Amino acid sequence: MFVLILLSLPAVLQAARWNLHKKRKDFSMNRFFLATSFFLILCQVVWAGEISGEILLKSKELPGRATNSNPNRKKVLKKYGMKVIRSARQNGGGLPPNAKVDERDYAVIFLDSESDGAKLKATEKTVTVDQEQRRFIEHVTPMALGSRVRFTNQDSFFHHIYCPDAASMCVPEHSGSVTRRPDRLGKFELFCDIHPLMNAYVYVVPNDFYTTAKDGKFRLKNVPPGTYTLRMWHPRLPGSSQAVTVKGDSVSTVKLGL
Repeated sequence: MFVLILLSLPAVLQAARWNLHKKRKDFSMNRFFLATSFFLILCQVVWAGEISGEILLKSKELPGRATNSNPNRKKVLKKYGMKVIRSARQNGGGLPPNAKVDERDYAVIFLDSESDGAKLKATEKTVTVDQEQRRFIEHVTPMALGSRVRFTNQDSFFHHIYCPDAASMCVPEHSGSVTRRPDRLGKFELFCDIHPLMNAYVYVVPNDFYTTAKDGKFRLKNVPPGTYTLRMWHPRLPGSSQAVTVKGDSVSTVKLGL
């Protein structure tokens, strides 16, 4: 046995040297690929463009706040000993009835597609919709397809989320946090069966290039060069869309009517 070990020792040492060389080679190759990937990502960011825009409010009259159409809402209210209250129909946004709001800031702006067929990625993440002081915060929450939404009850009493657009988004009386995953693009309207002024929206977009406005102005950064359809959605007003061409390391300016 000892003789066999001695005879096999040179082969073992040779294999070890070869393995060490291979590991060094693999490490060098991995380092090369990492450096190349970082360079390509850096180039994409450096040569990416930007869309800067403004929303013009053209509608003179705003429709009333949406109402909860849940046929089982009376049963929920009866359970809590509450009277049926007519939902407020002015100054929407899940805010107190007399709050001053800028409707432009409830719009979701996003890139829909690229004309040459390139696909923009959608990164999965979790967004949060809080319920606090009998309000949803925020009134409009955009998110990319495949992401999750976490409903967090910050109040000391129950909320009862009803979504007429998808039963899978409903959350019966709850406290703490509950997570849901929308399975399609578009609007998911939210109500609370217990508190009539609570109304909000989750809006699912196809990729990571989306934003909301602040004082009617918005920016989309790090957009790959290409020609896209820029879309705008609003919970109560007709949206709009237009073609926009983004060039590397430049800003494309647009105006959208609401």
